[in-house]
Amino acid sequence: MTISETEPIPGATTEDDVVTCPVHPKEAATLRCNRCGRPMCTKCAVRTPVGYRCRECVRQQQDKFFDAQFFDYIIAGVVSLVVSFFGAFVLARFGFGFFTIFIAFFVSSAVGGAIGALVRTLTRKRRGRYTGLVVALGVVLGALPALLVNPLTTLIFIFLATGTATAQFGLRLSLNQ
Repeated sequence: MTISETEPIPGATTEDDVVTCPVHPKEAATLRCNRCGRPMCTKCAVRTPVGYRCRECVRQQQDKFFDAQFFDYIIAGVVSLVVSFFGAFVLARFGFGFFTIFIAFFVSSAVGGAIGALVRTLTRKRRGRYTGLVVALGVVLGALPALLVNPLTTLIFIFLATGTATAQFGLRLSLNQ
């Protein structure tokens, strides 16, 4: 569905034939969504393989892939919290030294992978938009008490286990998403 150039544009205002973005009224709408025809500025545009789309159309398209229920988030949080707690404490009991730091890299990655695999199995591989975030929070919160025993190996554990566990859910922990 597209809107022709002669029809009024819903949600946008015109001033001297300049169409403004409905979300950012001070910005000129230089693009249109190729799915719904909504005018949008460059801040609102999302580049897709088939052209530019508005954030609402992209979100609607992505929602088709997420089928997790509420209890899946509870399962993900509890599993990651408990496994992370025990994994971090076992690792923290090793003590200090080069050998311990070397072991921490392998144990942390293994525990993170186990958390991700266990959560995916217990949730029957249902996908949730926020499953990776819940797992990341569970891993961090579960490992925090181990900071009192051995801060260095616990920080290594938090960093590596969180990254390994959330990688299975497609969560990208970056500032520019």
